[in-house]
Amino acid sequence: MPSTEHRPTVISRRSSRIAATLLAAAVAVTAAVPASAAVARPPFTYQAVDLGFYAFPSQLALNERGQVVGTGPGRVSFIWHAGRGKLLPLPADVQWFSVQDINNAGVVAGSAPDVWGSDQAALWRDGRVTRLAALGNEESVAFSVNDSGTVAGYSRAPDWTDSTFLMRRGETIQVQRNNMYHGSPALLNNRGDLAVQYVTANWYQICDCLGGRWRNGVLTPLGTLGGSSWSPPTDINNRGEIVGYSHNADRAFRAYLWRDGTIRDLGTLGGRVSEATGINDLGEIVGHADLADGGSHPFLWRRGRMIDLTTLGLRPTDRVVDINGRGQIVGVRDGRATLFVRS
Repeated sequence: MPSTEHRPTVISRRSSRIAATLLAAAVAVTAAVPASAAVARPPFTYQAVDLGFYAFPSQLALNERGQVVGTGPGRVSFIWHAGRGKLLPLPADVQWFSVQDINNAGVVAGSAPDVWGSDQAALWRDGRVTRLAALGNEESVAFSVNDSGTVAGYSRAPDWTDSTFLMRRGETIQVQRNNMYHGSPALLNNRGDLAVQYVTANWYQICDCLGGRWRNGVLTPLGTLGGSSWSPPTDINNRGEIVGYSHNADRAFRAYLWRDGTIRDLGTLGGRVSEATGINDLGEIVGHADLADGGSHPFLWRRGRMIDLTTLGLRPTDRVVDINGRGQIVGVRDGRATLFVRS
């Protein structure tokens, strides 16, 4: 039987000597120019580590320890840590496990099939899979799990409408009925805050889909950037800051940061459209933004500035998903799960 263990391949456009020279030059520039100018070009670049597996961007997750989990074609899932990756070990009675999130204890949230083959919310840890009875509906997915083991996700009823649920200390709470006909994001932080999406109007699966923060039973709308009722969240950090994308007054999708009741347009790289995909506890944000020529590049938003990540070692076609407190970015390059690490 072939081994399921994979060692990473480090991808770099520069030799280590050139990278060291550029790093030294960046540090020198930072010291020589005003702080406002230095922010636009941080004193680090990124190296890309191929994790050895194909993965869908929507099913990649990264924790503060640098562990990465993901799912790719054929519902093949993997876990990677400290330079080694392997197929996600599963019990004999579990055919597959689809990944959504991982906490700092290595607990993975996602879904596994029931006896009829339908997705059911489930947790994976150390080769064991625990299915969760989420509201007793036909289909469910665990979207996120925090460090205390609280789980958030959605559960679909027989009429195809779905509800957001929260499971903590053995209790299941129906947070809201979403009426979206498909799964809604349920993004959880260690404070127990939820970033959710809800519907104000729905007509044949076309909806006004707003973002909100749910805290202790109270839903606070995130608002929009001046356009229609679209502001779905994509991530939340432990400070309660939420990122996502929303229509502006010109009906262009723009990346936003919601903080302390205020939603902020993060701008673009010179074009019309942007989206934020992840935020860490330092307030650093990753996503994608259009250029003036219509192309799209991955970005890092740091200290109030949007930085084109292609100036720091990434490729225009790289898809970035999330960033942790170490500044590590998980994403996809040429269809393969990739960890971008600062050097």
